[in-house]
Amino acid sequence: MEREVTTPTKKRTFLDVPSAARMAGFSIRHFRRIIEEDEIPIMQIGRKFFIVAANFEAWKARQGQKRMGDHAGRLDN
Repeated sequence: MEREVTTPTKKRTFLDVPSAARMAGFSIRHFRRIIEEDEIPIMQIGRKFFIVAANFEAWKARQGQKRMGDHAGRLDN
């Protein structure tokens, strides 16, 4: 009797830049600057740019919290 082996497929979830900017609490224009400065990997599909959700989460954990805190401080002034 043969056993069927299923390997989990790695599912990539993509965020378009405007959605990622909204999730991070920045304007699209400012978030594009952050993408360049923090070297967040992006990919182009057709005419749109996307961030792999795992890369976005890694950025948030590594750098995003600091940037979001700085951004909130500027809004309070």
